[in-house]
Amino acid sequence: MPNFVYYISSDKMGSQDPELGKKLMGNFFRKLFEADQKPTHVLLVESGVKLLLPEFDAFGVLRELEAEGVKFLACVTCLEYYGIKEKIGLGEVSNMPTIIKTMHEADKVISL
Repeated sequence: MPNFVYYISSDKMGSQDPELGKKLMGNFFRKLFEADQKPTHVLLVESGVKLLLPEFDAFGVLRELEAEGVKFLACVTCLEYYGIKEKIGLGEVSNMPTIIKTMHEADKVISL
């Protein structure tokens, strides 16, 4: 089975309606949890790092994905920019060289 990663740069899916976008992102992770194939990593940059906050409506699903071995890597620069580095409830604080290395090692990178 090929290894793949998700690269997520927003806390919303799509760019039209912000509330719908947040709902879609939560639904994406719920369905990913049910899927047969899981990514090795979820790489979070820009406002995507906000998905690791406990108030994200699918936070429990992210925790279950992490328990199943999916690694969540959050950009330290982004976490500091939003002032949430100490508030994330799961995942690892990471840096751009590690995020780049993870993408290079993956068979496929899927950007959301």
